[in-house]
Amino acid sequence: MTVRCDIRLDPLRGGTELHFAFYRDGRTVRGYNVSDTYRVRSSQLEDSGNYTCEVRTRSDTVRKMSDGLYIQIYELFSLPKIKVTPSRVIEGDEMTVRCDTRLDPLRGGTELYFAFYRDRRIVWGYNVSDTYRVRSSQLEDSGNYTCDVRTAFDTVRKMSDEIYIQITQIH
Repeated sequence: MTVRCDIRLDPLRGGTELHFAFYRDGRTVRGYNVSDTYRVRSSQLEDSGNYTCEVRTRSDTVRKMSDGLYIQIYELFSLPKIKVTPSRVIEGDEMTVRCDTRLDPLRGGTELYFAFYRDRRIVWGYNVSDTYRVRSSQLEDSGNYTCDVRTAFDTVRKMSDEIYIQITQIH
């Protein structure tokens, strides 16, 4: 995200050195600098807010504050939820664990990668499939499962809450 402080300087004052500062919701996000641009390399939801810039002359004899501009950062994809089918897994059953997330419809071309963990150990590495399958589940497949979703360049990454999958033994 790039925020620019756009000013018009009197042509007769062309050599005046200006310094710019940027604020979000009244708090400094970048102190005085000769650049009229504030950049955020990887914007996060918390970067949303009311942005203003202040410009001053080098000698600090003139200061001016811009009007505010509200910038809303939208969530690229929702926090993933882990779902298991069937809801009660019996030893020998095929078990399907799905990492459910919603991608912002305006960013439909974004490729997401999914990984699955059991008891914090990876069981299925990053893959474009949101599903982890166990053809014939065994007791040792029981455990606390989580899934991790990330973008191709790892600029956004989110992990689901844990769920415990109860593999029931046949008596």
